[in-house]
Formats: sequence, C-alpha cells, structure tokens
Amino acid sequence: MDRIYIFLGLFSLVYFLEAIGGSYINSAVQNIERQFQMSSRTSGFMISASDFGYIPSVVFIAHFGSKGNRARWIGAGAILVSITYLMLASPNFLFPQGHHDINTTEVTAQLKPNERQLSENPTLRELLAYPLIRDRMPHDVYSAVLELEDETTPIEEYQSMGNSPMATTGRLSNRTYTIDGWLIDEALTAADEIINGNSTSQLTLRSSLSHFIRRRTNSTDRDIKKIRISAAAPFTYCGQLTNSLRSIIKKSKCKEQTSSVYPFTVFFVSLFFLGIGRTVPWSLGVPLLDDNIKKKSLPAYFGAISSIRVLGPICGYLIGSACNKFYYTLNPPNGLTPADPTWIGAWWIGFLFIGTIAFFPSVLLFAFPQGKKGSSSALQLHDVHKEKLKNTGEENDRTIGMKLKDFAKACKSVLSKKIYIGSVMGRVCDILAFKGYIVFLPKYLENHFGIPQYLVHRYMAMFGVFGFGLGTAAGGFITRKLKLNGRRAAAFVMIVSAINVCLYSAKIFIGCESIVNSIGLNNRETNYNFTRECNSQCACENARLYPVCDPTGFAYFSPCHAGCREAKQYGSDPVLDFTSCQCAPGGVVSKKYCENTCKTSTVLFFLTVLPGSFVAGLGVVPAMLILLRCVPPESRSLSLGLQGMAVSLFGTLPSPIIWGLVIDAACLVWDKTCDGHRGACSIYHPERLRVWMHLLYVGIRIISLLTDIYVWKHSKHLNIMDEPASEEKDNIRRNSIKMQAVHPDQ
Repeated sequence: MDRIYIFLGLFSLVYFLEAIGGSYINSAVQNIERQFQMSSRTSGFMISASDFGYIPSVVFIAHFGSKGNRARWIGAGAILVSITYLMLASPNFLFPQGHHDINTTEVTAQLKPNERQLSENPTLRELLAYPLIRDRMPHDVYSAVLELEDETTPIEEYQSMGNSPMATTGRLSNRTYTIDGWLIDEALTAADEIINGNSTSQLTLRSSLSHFIRRRTNSTDRDIKKIRISAAAPFTYCGQLTNSLRSIIKKSKCKEQTSSVYPFTVFFVSLFFLGIGRTVPWSLGVPLLDDNIKKKSLPAYFGAISSIRVLGPICGYLIGSACNKFYYTLNPPNGLTPADPTWIGAWWIGFLFIGTIAFFPSVLLFAFPQGKKGSSSALQLHDVHKEKLKNTGEENDRTIGMKLKDFAKACKSVLSKKIYIGSVMGRVCDILAFKGYIVFLPKYLENHFGIPQYLVHRYMAMFGVFGFGLGTAAGGFITRKLKLNGRRAAAFVMIVSAINVCLYSAKIFIGCESIVNSIGLNNRETNYNFTRECNSQCACENARLYPVCDPTGFAYFSPCHAGCREAKQYGSDPVLDFTSCQCAPGGVVSKKYCENTCKTSTVLFFLTVLPGSFVAGLGVVPAMLILLRCVPPESRSLSLGLQGMAVSLFGTLPSPIIWGLVIDAACLVWDKTCDGHRGACSIYHPERLRVWMHLLYVGIRIISLLTDIYVWKHSKHLNIMDEPASEEKDNIRRNSIKMQAVHPDQ
C-alpha cells in the first residue's frame, strides 16, 4: 500500500479525534460550572485559554514546522492534544466536591419542644407554635385554626387513623420529604373538618399534633438529616426551617468558593496547551497533502478529509449527550433527572475516553517513516519548495536575525495578496458569527423550546453537524465535477453565502413560549417578582429555578413559589408531586402537568437547521482551495498559519464575548451570586432572545458576503485546479519512477 494512503488514514483519524474533543468541550462547560461553582464569566475566560495558546504559536509553528519532518510535527502536536484531554478530566479526581460541614445548632434548637408542648394536656395554640407544624400547615389553614378558642379537654391516648407507615404495607411505596408527613396529614384532615363545620371537637387534631411533637424528643438527629436532605434537594418547597438551613448551606458554599481557583488553574493550563497542539494538523497537514496529491484530485481529498473531520463534532456531541445522562458522581440525588436544570453530567468520562483513544494514532504518526527517495512509495514529508531553497544554498549559514527578517518579508508578501486578505476576512466573519452562535445554541434551545440539554446535543449532531459534513463532501464533489476554477469557484462561494444568510433570516420568525419562558411572561405585571401573599411566609428567597405546573398548566418558578409544603415521591418515579400548595388550584403541582407546546416550532426550527448547515458546508472546499492557491507555493503553510491566527484573534476569541453580551441583554430574571451581584440568567425574554441572536448572526454573515463579492471581483486570473508548470514536471518525474518500479525490465 502506498505510504500516502497510510498517512492519510492516520492523519484523518487524528484530525477526527481532535474535532471530537473540540465539540465535546462545548457540552462539558455548563457541567464544569455547576460542579466547581464557577461563574459564566470565569468559565468563558477559561475556555479562551485555548486561543491564548493558539494565537501566538500558530504562525511560528506553521513557518518553522514546514522546514522539518511535518509528519513528526503533526504527531507531536496530536500527542500533546491527547495528553491535555486527560488533564482536563483530572480536576474531577484532584478536587472532589464532598459534603459541607454545616453548623446546624440553630436548627437543632428550634426542633426541641418546650415543656408545655410535651405536657399531658397542651393547648392548641401551644402545639401550633412548634416550628415544624407551623411550616407544614398552609397559611390560610394555620390562621383559621389559630383563631379557634383553646379547649381544655384532656387529650386521650393517640389512636392511628390508618395512615402510619406500618398501615400502608402493601400499598404503593410513598416517600415524603416532610418529617412524619402521615401524622401531619391526619392533623390537616382534622383541621379541615373543624373549619368546615363537620366537627366541633379539637381532640383528634390536638392528639395528632401532640403525638407528632412527642416523637421529636428522641429523633432529633434523624430529623436534622431529613431536613438537610430537603435543604440540599434540587427543588425548594415552602418551609422557613428548611429554607433557613438552605441559606446556611449556601453561605457555607460561598465561603469555600475560593477552592474553584485550583481546578480553574488546571483547566486553564490544559486548554492553553490544547490550543498549541491543535495548531499543527491544519497548518502543516494540508500543505503536506497538497505536495503529494495531484491538484485535480485535491477537491475530492479535501472534501473527504473535511467530511471526516466534521463527523468529529457529531461524535463529540453524541458522546456529550451520553455522558450528560449520567450524574457526575454516578449516584444522582433523589428527584433529580437529566431533564432538570440543576443536573450535573459526568463530563469527565468523555475527556478520559477521547484522550486515551487519541494517544495511539498520534504516536504512530510521530514515528511515520520517511521512505527511500525515488521509491514508488516515497512520501514528501518535508516541504518540496523549502527543500529547493535549501538545495540552492540560500538557507545555509543564515543567522537567526536574517531568518526572522525573511519571516517578516514572507508575511508581508502573503498579506499583500488582495484575494488572500478578502478570503481571510470572510472566514473571520464566518467564525465570528458561527462560534458564538454554536456555543450559546444549547442554552437557546433549552430555554426557548424547552429541550433538555442531553437532547440538545443529540439534535445538534443529527441535524447541524451532519448537514455541514454532508455539504462539505458535496462541495468537494461539485468543485471537481464542474471544474470550478478561479472566478467560478469564488462565485460559488458567494452564492452559497447569500443562501445561508436567507436561511438564517427565516429563523427569526420561528418562535415559541416554553414552560420557563411562560413563567416570565406570566409575571410581567409584577415586574418578575414571584412573591405573593400566598407564599410570603415560605422564605423562597434562595429558591432555585425548578419549573412546576398546576393541573391547569400554569407554571410556577418553583414549588416554594407555588406555596407547596410537602414533596411526595411514589416508588422509583423521579417526578415528584408537591402538595398542600396554597397558590395553586387543587393544591397540587408537578412537572407532569407541564405540557410542551413547542413541538411544532421545534420541528420547524430543525427543518431549517439541516439545509442551513448543508449550504454552509458547500463552500468549505472551494474557499479552502482559493485560500491555498492565492499565495506562492512556498508560502502556503505560512498563509494558513496567518489565517489561523487572524481567525482566532478576531473571530474565535471575541465571538463568545459579543454573543454573551447580546444574550444577557435579553435576560429578565437573574440569579444572585454570593456577593449579591448578578449571576447566571434564569429566564429570558423569548422574543428578544430569538430576534437578537439571529439578527446578530445574519448581520455578521452579510459582512462575510461582501468579502466574498470582493474575492470574486479580484479572482479573474486565479488558478485552483490546474497543475503549475514546475509541479507538473515533478509529478511526471514521480510517475515515471513508479512505472519503473512496477515494470523494472522496461
């Protein structure tokens, strides 16, 4: 087998695995933020470390790496990339997030009943003053019972009404987060009978409440444990005692936030070296293939390689989707599912997998043999044009200063090409629009259409990245089949860019109001203040977003804001019912009542994603060939390095920042950080978010379209398909050597 095909296979595999990691990082960022308590600003700066490593190194690696064994350079860069992926997984093991040591003295003191509450015959008011009883009873019921006159009738020995755990044997397993909820349910039933006039005696009510308090004397530790479980749960329900402990836990976490400095440092250093490693395959691999493949065959080869590389993000998002279905500790808490906004996926599994798999082909590429010169299987691992300069003696005995001066002249020569400048500006605009859009697209789809995060990554792989890869392969085939040379290729890129602008403009009009969005829209009149009279006694200040709905479909920010005082879980069903909800009709809310009305809009959106990504991929191969052919052959690696630096400096680096500012401008409800400042956004204005995101994308792509028109105007004499005269002679010579090797007697 010809060495070029072996090299091509290894190179494509390394390129493929590097692309997997690039997209997988996007799926891991949000989980890393949650696990290590990082703000979005911190994680955004952390992700930019890759560009901090890429920008200063890409030009020098492209220039000096082209003078050596390019296969070895590519292999070394790929080994560095695989090691950095393993380093990215290490913070999960180096800095495990354990349980916080919480001071529960204040809560414990409130759990201790006083002497009168433990007496033989306590009054109703004395019993109602106990914190757990006050928290568990709906405020209207509590107020109505409190207005009753105290009876002095002696309390008889407690008789169960059949609701105790022992009495429910054989029934559907029912677990509540409320302490002795079955006893409180008995008390609530008795209270309702008194309020509605069905009973005139307080004995049953007082008996249940008294028995409840007496059970607290020997179960303080167990009660504290259950309250702590409730306080640490991903949902919040009404109860001052539980929510006060939640506040204590939050303050404790705030004090320990400095611990995120160490994992941040590991992530930053790893991503910095990842940026250096990923400079090599593109800037050295493409020119190496260009030296060893006929120019007429290049579109097909480039299309195939680009398609293989595009399959990387598909696999990256699919791996991210699979990993996000596992909790980061591999032991998820009760009541939390991958569809919940507080879920932390097992992001570290993907990095371990990718880093391990990528290491082996990288080592093989590093040790790739040169082959004997003149043989039929010889592979030009050194730049042919650089070697010619060496053979003329021009590169001998030159000082570092002279080489740097030549480097500056080479840069000036490349930057003087009008087609090159226009092409680079167009690709910078493409990345400026695409990078920020793709980073925040999961957030947009999750908030605007209510799609769970793990499904978002799956859909992005199925529709977006697959369509782009298919378009890239088709673009290479069309370029070769129609022989798009010079101006025709530039016109093709220009037309594709115009179609892309039109398709993304259509997305401005595809809108929907998800469950989360409806929470904001339902509270416009109160200026997004979710506290009402019915939940004013619940201490919901630290409640996190946990959307639930009542049977009518009305959505609440959390069970606490619905005035719910109990959470019930039936069997192993992760979807909980929240009961005794004073703000909700029927007194019950649950996620199962939240109907997704965005199915049609979601289908329409992804119907535009597939053709949009396909059209975007069509222009990749001809645009790459234009960029490669508009400079002298000896400057190709340098031109790709300069392009990579420009794309990173003016596209990749600022894009997430610009998009973040625009998206934050559409925020309606902010979380609060430990110091009281704005944290992450909980609820967005759906119309602003949709319109501003896509207007920004379309606006930047219009600028890209103008640069494509500029390239088309100046590409009259550009040749991207035909063999240059000097290289054609070299190919004839190499073919004659191969013929002699096959027929040695001739």
